[in-house]
Amino acid sequence: MFKRFFSSLQPHATEQLENLYKIVQSVNSMSSTIQKRSLLAESQSCHSTLKRIYDPHLRHFLSSKTVQSYIQKLPHINHGSQYNSLDQLLDALSSRTITGKEALEAVAAFYATYCKTEAQKSIFWRVLDRNLKMGVSTKTIRHLLSSTNDQRMTLVQVALAHTLGKKKLDFTSTPSWYASQKLDGIRCITLVRSKDDCDIQFMSRTGRPFCSLQKVGLDIQKRLKETKLKEDFVLDGEICVYNESGKNEVFSAALSQIRKLNEEMEVPIYQIFDFIPMDVFINGFGEIPFSCRQERLKAFLGNSPPEHLRMVQQVKLTSEDQLNQMQEEAAKNGWEGLILRRDVAYEGKRTNDLLKVKEWEDSEYIVKSIETSYQRMPDTGEDKLVLKSVNIEHKGHTVSVGSGFSMNERIAYANDPSLIIGKPITVRYFSESFNRNGTISLRFPTVKAVYEQGERDV
Repeated sequence: MFKRFFSSLQPHATEQLENLYKIVQSVNSMSSTIQKRSLLAESQSCHSTLKRIYDPHLRHFLSSKTVQSYIQKLPHINHGSQYNSLDQLLDALSSRTITGKEALEAVAAFYATYCKTEAQKSIFWRVLDRNLKMGVSTKTIRHLLSSTNDQRMTLVQVALAHTLGKKKLDFTSTPSWYASQKLDGIRCITLVRSKDDCDIQFMSRTGRPFCSLQKVGLDIQKRLKETKLKEDFVLDGEICVYNESGKNEVFSAALSQIRKLNEEMEVPIYQIFDFIPMDVFINGFGEIPFSCRQERLKAFLGNSPPEHLRMVQQVKLTSEDQLNQMQEEAAKNGWEGLILRRDVAYEGKRTNDLLKVKEWEDSEYIVKSIETSYQRMPDTGEDKLVLKSVNIEHKGHTVSVGSGFSMNERIAYANDPSLIIGKPITVRYFSESFNRNGTISLRFPTVKAVYEQGERDV
């Protein structure tokens, strides 16, 4: 139903491997960084593979060491690979279409079928490990690839909010301000190309593809057919999962479900707050004000949107008293806060025309160390080593955070601290506090998310 990322006609696998090897050898023979960049930019036949290797959101879930160990234990290797190109194999691995033993068998068969020379074998293992060893920084390669005419690798630039804080807004002047509930979901950018063959892509605010939103995609397709809309546009919103009452979002459930690569989200609700023309989104700016984009969003969703699509309600503000009343309502309903949007044109950056009013704060930290202790398991009575808390650094002061972990996570992180030490986490807290000795701490800190891959991916 949806086109795969970076889809295109691919050369034969052996030719791909040979081309990659020659480029790597040529780049390594150059001392000038400018020459290296120029050669990489000109080597467009390898760009599709390079994009898969250096995309920060993709993984192969296998290493050369693991596959080589597997091959050594086999009495013979199947020489009939089901994949005709290197890109097809990498897509199957990164999307988790093949996993476990099936993935090992597929990689081994590909290796036996196409890797005949020492050069082909060497470059294949480097590709699998996502490190071609070219003497060029990963950042430089990603920048070169994002500069090509393939818009799918363009760095995602989305509108981000500043905090209102103690700022005073003038609600009597123009442009006007609109307020809406700040949702506790996963930011989701949807690229809809409907001019020719329908192509729908979901991604995080950092550009990571989402592969579990088939139900949302079907509902978008339904509205495209009903409206007969023939233009390319972007939907901006949040994927939410709600509790049994349907009143409050459950962030942890949304995070765990949306990360799955081979399983659909059960009941995703796409709360949409913006409708942006594709060219405006790509350029990062435009001329259509927020209120007009809201009219277009309303027209697209209709009066009775499909099950998995909703339009975020926007309230036009006329006074500070009205804002205060909405803040009281937010606190009463247990909302995360409010989002204020000025009725201006779209800007794909952090802007003062987009402000967040929060009861709680979210910040990202690196885990410096952990504390563990033994705890009796209620189901077995067994004493197990578990994570007690993690230590982070806030404004130069060590802060301990112990809430927010499941028991399975506490056991896993205690047994293998490398899964969390040195990794980024999102911590929610009410406010800063000051201890008697003058050090700074956090009130009611709770771990909201752990990014075990080493960088935020949603």
